[in-house]
Amino acid sequence: MPVHLHGNPFGNTYRRLHDGDRRCDDETVRRLIAEQVHDSRDLRVLKGFDLNDLALDSLQAYRRHFTNLKPDHPWTLLDDRDFLRVNGCWRMDREAGDDGPTLAALLMFGEGQAILEAAPLLFLDYQELPAFDDGETRWIDRIIPDGTWSGNLYDFYRKVAPRLMADLKTPFVLKGDTRQDDT
Repeated sequence: MPVHLHGNPFGNTYRRLHDGDRRCDDETVRRLIAEQVHDSRDLRVLKGFDLNDLALDSLQAYRRHFTNLKPDHPWTLLDDRDFLRVNGCWRMDREAGDDGPTLAALLMFGEGQAILEAAPLLFLDYQELPAFDDGETRWIDRIIPDGTWSGNLYDFYRKVAPRLMADLKTPFVLKGDTRQDDT
């Protein structure tokens, strides 16, 4: 938890690290101030964006996963727009009168170009680094938005998660009389 002295956070802010208190530079102070904002930037309605900016195959894959986990849940019966709405991904900005996807919806289920228009600095990047640095091999596996997939967070997760879990040990667990492989 940062602490600042003398009323002005710039030049007077400290944060505790493992070996003691350290003075924060101005850039760190700006970041800490920005992070304390309690608004939900990802819930803002994106003007000019609509369902066509979402990768519907990503949304459908998510909905299948949701339905498999909770087959009796009432949200499984909703159409796409209402499903997005109950999940905070489609909102009405009552002040402006705009109705549409939120930034969260676009990041989670959007098409690559639409994501770049709304969040131009977002760049998803998975790199598997070599076990030993030979000075020549920078990475041995990499996933980036290269135009062959949507570039959204849900598809990124679906591509990266199997790689992260590939070498995890699976303990022997029975559910009833059946082995449960996914524990």
